[in-house]
Amino acid sequence: MNKLRKVTLLGAACLAAPLVASSPAAAADRDFCGKTVSGAILDKYIELKDVSSPLKCPVTNEMSTPDGRGRYSHFEGGSIYWSPATGAHPVWGAVHDKWEAMGWERSSLGYPKSDELKNADGKGVRQEFEGGTVYWSAATGAHPVWGRIGATWGEYGWENSAFGYPASDETDGTGSWTDADTGQVHTYRLVTQRFASGATLFWTPGGATEGCGGECTGYEVQAPGSLVSRVRVNLPTDSDKFVLMIFPTDAGFRGGIDKAAAGWQEVWANTPNPLRLDTTDKAESLRKQYACHAAYALKKPDGSWNTGNSWDLESERPNVSWTYATDVLFVAFHKCNWT
Repeated sequence: MNKLRKVTLLGAACLAAPLVASSPAAAADRDFCGKTVSGAILDKYIELKDVSSPLKCPVTNEMSTPDGRGRYSHFEGGSIYWSPATGAHPVWGAVHDKWEAMGWERSSLGYPKSDELKNADGKGVRQEFEGGTVYWSAATGAHPVWGRIGATWGEYGWENSAFGYPASDETDGTGSWTDADTGQVHTYRLVTQRFASGATLFWTPGGATEGCGGECTGYEVQAPGSLVSRVRVNLPTDSDKFVLMIFPTDAGFRGGIDKAAAGWQEVWANTPNPLRLDTTDKAESLRKQYACHAAYALKKPDGSWNTGNSWDLESERPNVSWTYATDVLFVAFHKCNWT
């Protein structure tokens, strides 16, 4: 993995360090526009062509950061921050504004550890911090990416993936699901982040989560078809298995086996293939599980469906014959959950 593209999996590191009197200086202090620029911050400022750079004139002298770990100078066009662990780096534009809104170096991002970098697609930029990376594009604005969501996004190809750029910050909330057999409602912690494609990437730390027995990451996409409304892919962090959760429309529940092929096409119309979908047997097993649910979904007297509100297709189920998957005699036994 390109070292510069690695997203930190945890929050900003709290590195214990003594108070620093000034950033180490490789050049003498210099005055610009009536303010003094010093040390490593001065070196970076000169490297960027000082007043001719996007930073323009300094508006403060060098100062200590409130956390005592580093130093900074503000400029007309941004800031330069320095710490012993990260060195001196400029922050400007929309990335600067996002970092400021989050609380500067005391935020979960911590200190910048790279200058702003242009992305290979030519559509945006990124800047790496101790606790994650801020991505910006004109269409989506500036948003931080980190942790499990950042790692999953990276596995699929960052901004070059089917998800595109992040279109929101992370949201920490809750999700819920209802057990189809007992009617019990389960709630769980659910961290989500929207992306340019319209998909939502998520992280669930564990517990009674829908379609996942422990910690999971994954993604959910809207599938505005006549048979399928949305698709959710659960990726357990402790195994190479996954669960494909299909949320049918009312027409999808009622469609039967005759609509199974059309519904299966709708599932994949907007859903990126799970990277763990690595064999034809897995793909065929999922397709047969879908057909089984489509053929035998029944509405119960209370108005709910015997399959619950989703059809959960599991990657570890073997690729059985079509007869075993869909014949009524076998379905009465395995209920679309064969082993």
